[in-house]
Amino acid sequence: MKIRFTIGVLFLLLQLMLVVYARFIPERFFCWAPYDEHSYYEISIEIDNQVLSKNEIQNRYGVYAQGWEPRSIHNILSIINQYESSYGKNDQAIVQVIYSINGHKKKLWIR
Repeated sequence: MKIRFTIGVLFLLLQLMLVVYARFIPERFFCWAPYDEHSYYEISIEIDNQVLSKNEIQNRYGVYAQGWEPRSIHNILSIINQYESSYGKNDQAIVQVIYSINGHKKKLWIR
């Protein structure tokens, strides 16, 4: 019985540590707190001097080329980074994301 209790306490402590950790990283994928960030974004991509269409961008990343992200904008940026670091690494794509967090001033992210 003591081992079960110890395992239960360790499991809960691990959960607590992960929640605290998640509050201090930009992605916040596994944070139990409510979403406190809403981002509007627009993705544009240029490959070999050709601009991709919105449908091509959606097919490439699996997200809309322009839209609203109810979580951190780093979710979208992580998807782009992952794709461009693996499948698209030979494309030499120039990716720009214009985004606004919670209605504040627009920012530009370039990869």
